[in-house]
Amino acid sequence: MKKLYSLLSGVICLALPAWAQDPQFTQFYAAPLYQNPAFAGAAHRGRAILNYRNQWPSLPRAFVTYAGSVDNYWKDYNSGAGLSVMADRSGSGNLMRFQVAGQYAYELTLTRVWALRAGFEFGYRQTSLDFSRLVFGDQLGPTGVSGSTQEPLRNQNIGAGGFDVGSGGLLYSKRFWAGFSAMHLNQPNQSVVNGSDRLPIRWTGQAGANFPLTRANRSGRYNKNEPATSVTTAFLYKRQGDFQQLDVGAYLNVEPIVCGVWYRGIPGLKNANRTINQDALAFLVGLKMPYYSVGYSYDLTISSLGPNTGGAHELSMSYEFDTSKYKRKHTAIPCPKF
Repeated sequence: MKKLYSLLSGVICLALPAWAQDPQFTQFYAAPLYQNPAFAGAAHRGRAILNYRNQWPSLPRAFVTYAGSVDNYWKDYNSGAGLSVMADRSGSGNLMRFQVAGQYAYELTLTRVWALRAGFEFGYRQTSLDFSRLVFGDQLGPTGVSGSTQEPLRNQNIGAGGFDVGSGGLLYSKRFWAGFSAMHLNQPNQSVVNGSDRLPIRWTGQAGANFPLTRANRSGRYNKNEPATSVTTAFLYKRQGDFQQLDVGAYLNVEPIVCGVWYRGIPGLKNANRTINQDALAFLVGLKMPYYSVGYSYDLTISSLGPNTGGAHELSMSYEFDTSKYKRKHTAIPCPKF
């Protein structure tokens, strides 16, 4: 009985954080529209991206997140537009969140080197919970779980939906970029029962730099017999309600192979339970070709939860296709392309 109660309590606690915190991706640069609508059309060509994340697979009914996006750039209008979808499942009650959103970004040329982008997002999100998969107090007995309950919500699959608004900005050059975003500006209600449970605004700041290691000749071209090599560093800071986190790391690109390491946490900041604010070390390996990329990363849990969670597996794929007859005005933003 005590073991069963502990298991149920653990599963419920596992689901609770999902109510107030958005899903996160270790390969945040591989889900650009999810992080900042100003990235819409930032590749200066057509682009399609798929993302998959399985977090803490060793725990029952943990977190599984799917995301996808398509976007394009129109030079005649200095504009980019995109469409993104996200689905997230967690908890024994199949807490489900689904969101579809459209993004628009306008690009302004500041100098021959720098460009500024402003983006806006408008979407619809749905939260649902399947109560038929939960175990209620009147089902617990001396022999375990009975098959009946008087809970009126038992056979219901209820949810809540509403519109969602976000915005962001981005400044970039050939080697550097920096941006910010504010998602859920209208703080939509996500309560699936009577009452109000407003989703906090998710504030993010991102920046990075690309450093070529292969030396170009006077014409600006690289030796074809020598693979292009570069190092890219990046960070993402996010805050939502009482939750805040920092992702920082770097990857080495020796065409076409890419590998990297990332850290997620803020060591000088304590969590609500007074433990050190750190989550994971992530390791990445990928393949980057002229038009498509694929990346795999694994999160090694270093928080108080320990390695028994199974860490997290993440896979991303992207494909770029040239939809414009014009030459690019600027090179694409130099952030990772996974």
